[in-house]
Amino acid sequence: MAAECDADPIEGLRQMFVDEVQRGRLARGQCPARRPVFLRLHGVAHGRLEVRDGLPDALRVGLFAEARSFPAWVRFSSDIPDQASERRSTVGLGIKLFEVPGRKLLPPDEDAPTADLILQNHDVFFVDDAKDMCAFTRASLSGKGEAWLDDHPVTRQILADMEKDVASVLGIDFHSVIALGFGEGQACKLTLQPAVPITGPASDDPDALATDLSDRLCKDEVRFRLLVQVSATLPTDRLTVRWTNAEAPRQHVATLILPRQDVTARGQATYGENLAFNPWHITAPHEPQGSIAAARRVVYQASADVRRDANGVPRAEPAQ
Repeated sequence: MAAECDADPIEGLRQMFVDEVQRGRLARGQCPARRPVFLRLHGVAHGRLEVRDGLPDALRVGLFAEARSFPAWVRFSSDIPDQASERRSTVGLGIKLFEVPGRKLLPPDEDAPTADLILQNHDVFFVDDAKDMCAFTRASLSGKGEAWLDDHPVTRQILADMEKDVASVLGIDFHSVIALGFGEGQACKLTLQPAVPITGPASDDPDALATDLSDRLCKDEVRFRLLVQVSATLPTDRLTVRWTNAEAPRQHVATLILPRQDVTARGQATYGENLAFNPWHITAPHEPQGSIAAARRVVYQASADVRRDANGVPRAEPAQ
């Protein structure tokens, strides 16, 4: 029986994304099994996240407690099917950090040496909370999405704003969207900002972003600045509300460095596709906030389990 969005929106979302969408695609012959969302892969790159030395005490929290370097793998993707044009799509970024000390919040991998950060190229989400996310998803899957959007103009506008022309995934800002804890009584949002913006027209080539990523990393190192906004008062369960720079100034806490590499090297993309990302796979100082975060904990883990089981991939986090 389908869970009611008012009574149990998280179970409703799990049923729709995992049981209906993901298992439905498997039943229709999808092989290998893939993610239900952000399934268009542009590329997977290795690198490192370097926490800045000399941060003020107020910013030395969790991952940023001391100057150090975390090895990282980064997955670039879009929330569109393979056959769709990459123009006017939403780009996602998953970062898997290694050598991260401390217990993580997501069982059964509490003692794994990894941690995850998940971002997208728009700074607000299109609904406030899990209840609205469930209602919108159910309406969309039943062919009533337009009618739902007519009653929710804020969501309609944000969805339109999320459809961006992107010339390069290496030249755009990415945002955590959900808030993470930042020590006692505070929360934060993250922005990943390219050190050198890349401009130019977006291409209609269905593989343009993957080709651009490969070409640029074959030639040069690429850097992003990781910025943090910290607040004790801005909303954490109204994700359509923008955290402005005036209310919570962005502060540079770390740098993501992607060295020159061949992202088409044998096995690299497969390795990245076998990784699972979950915002709850992180230490307690950065506990995700709000009902969308709570939904992602359940849905992302269930989806990863289905995908890895179907593909014969171990569920465990990589050790190195």
